[in-house]
Amino acid sequence: MSDFFKKAIGLFVEYEETPQQPAPGTTTAPGNPQPSQSVQQPASRPTYSGPMSQQDIEKFTKHFAEVFDKANIEGLDYYEFSKMMDMLEATIPDENTRIVSVFATLKIQGLTKDRILETARHYVTVLETDKAQFEHAAAEKANSEIEDRKAKVAGLEKKISDNNEMIKKLTQEMADAQSMIGSYKNEIVQYDSKISANKGSYSVAYKAMYNKIISDIQKLTEII
Repeated sequence: MSDFFKKAIGLFVEYEETPQQPAPGTTTAPGNPQPSQSVQQPASRPTYSGPMSQQDIEKFTKHFAEVFDKANIEGLDYYEFSKMMDMLEATIPDENTRIVSVFATLKIQGLTKDRILETARHYVTVLETDKAQFEHAAAEKANSEIEDRKAKVAGLEKKISDNNEMIKKLTQEMADAQSMIGSYKNEIVQYDSKISANKGSYSVAYKAMYNKIISDIQKLTEII
């Protein structure tokens, strides 16, 4: 039944047949005889191209096969009808002819047109339920995996922003400190020069006063 699901999915992808390769030791060059029918040739296998990968096709083929198996209604229905359609495709390539032939065969066993259509609608409901469950699971996966990582990204971005602000603040503080260092150095030079000049003036004044008093002591000693 897996072919049924692959073909259904294949309505939205492109199928390509892998070219058959000559068996080892045989050639197909012009003028050479073709290998006899007894020589085994590798079977061609379908490959897929388009929006879905080979892996996705295999995965969802298996998934829907399991879904339909679990939802299969007892007795003949659309599911069994589809199985036989697949089985007879190689024997009866024309789809319309195959539908008529399969229905004629299963009708003998009690399958009716109304039963096929009714159960086909049942499987549509099954698919819709499966889609809702898939989307719910995907949403939960997004919440547990994607949203968690989004929160981590937001946290790291905030940390980077905060660090940038801190860097700006520290850079400004460093610039202010450098400016203040320059200002203080200028003031040191100015005050050092002023203090030195003041000390020089004091020394001159001190010597003058000292000499005056010493001179007065001598004069007073002599005169009085």
